[in-house]
Amino acid sequence: MRNIITNDLDKCIGCNRCVRVCPIYEANFTWSDGKGNLKVRIENSKCVACGSCLEACHHGSRHYEDDTERFFKDLRAGVPISVFAAPAVKSNFDDYERLFEWLRSLGVRTIYDVSLGADICTWAHIRYIQKNGPKPIISQPCPAIVNYILIHRNGLIKYLSPVHSPMLCTAVYMSKYEKVGTKIAALSPCVAKSYEFEATNLVEYNVTFKKLNEYMQNNHVMQPSKRSGFDNYEAGLGSLYPMPGGLKESVEYYAGKQFRVDKSEGPHTVYKMIGEYARAPVEKLPVLFDVLNCQEGCNAGTGCVKKHDAFFEISTKMDALRQTAIKENHRQYIDDLFKKFDETLKLDDFIRHYVPTPAPSIRITPDKIERAFIALGKYDKESRDFSCGACGCDNCLDMAWQVAKGINIPENCAKKMHDEVTKEHDEAKDLSKNNLSSFETILGETSNIKDMMGGIVSNMENITSAISSYDKMVTDIERISEKVNIIALNASVEAAKAGQHGLAFGVVAKEIRNLAQSSANSAMQTKEASEKANYAIKTVNKTVMEINNTVKDSYENIAAASESTRKLLQKQ
Repeated sequence: MRNIITNDLDKCIGCNRCVRVCPIYEANFTWSDGKGNLKVRIENSKCVACGSCLEACHHGSRHYEDDTERFFKDLRAGVPISVFAAPAVKSNFDDYERLFEWLRSLGVRTIYDVSLGADICTWAHIRYIQKNGPKPIISQPCPAIVNYILIHRNGLIKYLSPVHSPMLCTAVYMSKYEKVGTKIAALSPCVAKSYEFEATNLVEYNVTFKKLNEYMQNNHVMQPSKRSGFDNYEAGLGSLYPMPGGLKESVEYYAGKQFRVDKSEGPHTVYKMIGEYARAPVEKLPVLFDVLNCQEGCNAGTGCVKKHDAFFEISTKMDALRQTAIKENHRQYIDDLFKKFDETLKLDDFIRHYVPTPAPSIRITPDKIERAFIALGKYDKESRDFSCGACGCDNCLDMAWQVAKGINIPENCAKKMHDEVTKEHDEAKDLSKNNLSSFETILGETSNIKDMMGGIVSNMENITSAISSYDKMVTDIERISEKVNIIALNASVEAAKAGQHGLAFGVVAKEIRNLAQSSANSAMQTKEASEKANYAIKTVNKTVMEINNTVKDSYENIAAASESTRKLLQKQ
C-alpha cells in the first residue's frame, strides 16, 4: 500500500502530540537527530490512517495525500469520470448543488449519492444476518477500523462484516446495475478510504472534502449560480450514516430489536473496545458491533473541511434528514425501496473478501522491559508509576515497552531528563559552594597582598623622598665646590703677586683648588648615580603602582564573584 500519511521531519519538534493520540504504539518511531533534537517519524507499515496525528500536529509535520490533483488533471485531459458523494458533503459544503454543477461543467458524467449505497449496505447486513444466522459481526464502513484488523488484529477478520462499505456498495451499484462505464471518483470525508479503494479496485480516486476545498481556493474557483442534484433516486435512512451510530440506527429502524447492536466511536475508545471484543467470550458479543474511527462520525472525518463550533449545526441538519426519513408517508417508500433491492440486487455482489496485511509486533521480554526501566532511571515502584504522559504514553510501563521495542528513547522521558537536570543542578550548587569557599580564601589572601602592596608603595615613596633630599645635597656641594674653586684661583693670583713670600700660600691655594676639583668630580659622579637611581626608582614605582592597581581590580572582581555566588546560593 502507498503511504497516505507522511511527515516532514524538518518541521517536527518532538512534542509527542502525535504519539499521545495514536492508537497504535508501534506506528511512531522516536529518535534523536544527533543535535539534541527529538524527532518522531511514522512507521507506515503499521499506520492504520486513523488521522489522529493530522489534527494533533501543530507544526505542519504531519500531512496526507489523496487523489485530488490527479482527479482534476485527468478531467482536464478528457478522461471520462463519474462521481459519488458521501452524505457528509451536505455538512461540509454550504451549497453542494453548486459544487456539483461546477464539477459537471468540468466533464464529470454522473453524480451519485452514497446515501443510496448506505441503504444498500443496511439491506445487505440485514439479509446477510437473516441468511447466516445472528452471529457476531463487526461493521466495516470505516476503513481505518478495517486497516486495524487487517494489520494488527488478524484474529478478528472472521468477525469483520463481509458486506461492502456504503461507498463500495455505491460503486458496485453504479458499475454493475447502472452500467456506468467510466472511472469512479469519491468525494470523501475520509483519508483512509484511499486504502479501501486500492484494496478493492472499485474506485479510482479518493477526493477528500478538505483537499477539494483547498483546490478550489488555490485556483480561485467561482462556482456557477446554477444548481444540480444527484442522478440516482431518493435514498432512505442512508443519509444518517455520517453520524455516530448511523448504521445501528438504520438497522434497528428496518429490523427493529430482533438482534443486539452495540456501537463505539472515537480513536481514544474504539480501538480499546475492539481489543476488549477480541478477549470477550463469543456469547457476550453483540450480533452487530457498529464502530467508527472518528468521534463525531464522518461529518467531521479526517478528510473533512473542519468547521469549529459546528457540532450543533451539523446535528440539526442530520436530525432534519432523520425526521424526513421516518415520516409516515416516507416509511412506505423505504419499504418499497427494500422490496426493490430484493428484486434487483444480488447479495453476493456486495460481499468483500479480505486479504490480511499483518505487520508483526516487535517481541520483547520481561528482561528487556526491566532494562528499559533502568535506562529510564526508574528503579522503584514509585518512579515506575509516575506516568506524567509527557512522552506521549499513557503510563511509564507503556514507555518502557516502547524503549524495549526500540521505537522510543530514554531521552524522551521528561522525568528522567528532569532528574538529570536536578542532579546537574545539585552538582553545580555544590560546586558553587566550593567555589564560594575558595573565593573567600583567595579574597583573604588577596587582601593581605593588597595591604602589603600598600606598604611597599608607602616605602617607595619614602625612598623617593630621601633620594630627592640627596639630590639637593649634591647640588649644594656643586655650588660650594664652584665657590671654593674661585677662592683658590684668587689665592693663586695673590700668591703670584707676593713673589717669594707667596710661595707657601700658593701651595695652599693649589691644594684647595685640587680639593674643589675633586669635590666637583665626586659631585658629578654622585649626580650621575643619583639620576640612575631616580630612573630605577621611577621604573620600580610604575611597576609597583601597576601591580597595586591589578591587585585592587582582582580583589574587587573576586569580591563581586563571591557576592554573586552567595546570592545565587541563597535563592536556591
